[in-house]
Amino acid sequence: MTAAERETGGQILAAAAELFAERGYKGTTTRGIAERAGVNEVTIFRRFQNKQGILRALGESWQSSMAGYAIAALPEPADTHATLEALAQLEVHQATAYGAVAMRLAMDAAVSPEVAEMLGEGTGDNFAGLVAYLAERQAAGDLRQDLDPRVMAEAFFALTSTLVLSRQVLGGGAVADDLAADEVQRQLLDLFMTGVGLAARE
Repeated sequence: MTAAERETGGQILAAAAELFAERGYKGTTTRGIAERAGVNEVTIFRRFQNKQGILRALGESWQSSMAGYAIAALPEPADTHATLEALAQLEVHQATAYGAVAMRLAMDAAVSPEVAEMLGEGTGDNFAGLVAYLAERQAAGDLRQDLDPRVMAEAFFALTSTLVLSRQVLGGGAVADDLAADEVQRQLLDLFMTGVGLAARE
């Protein structure tokens, strides 16, 4: 694939994400995506076949920034503290960048089998990947033995991407407006680290 083809593919996926967020999956057409991306509709069909192909490619493009998928690519997964910090940053960035479309698609999943299938595969594997990592680090003695790794994973996502998504919907929420987002993230991650048995780093 040439650089130009990659750029065109990226433009199509970006346009699709915008339109899915604005109009929902059902309300978005391949013609609308083509117009927003500035390409011919035939280009979409050649590259992705149909709207479902675009949806699947969009989900796949998110995977490298999802905690459960990204663990294997991190340089020192045995450094549990550093790994969880890196994964938290990825999840917060992902939720900040794609929160609007992810939330709209989550609502669409109730009425669209195509969306439900895509989200089920991605989020399920993301969760399972983090659970497996936490169980591995628990077996290595890094994390508390009395906690179920599935509960730890739930807590991790609740304090990272899920928090970002809820704040996007509800506004600032109960978090003081004078705290910068990165400081809020740092403190929430510290709560998680302490809870699972990792001492805070100075």
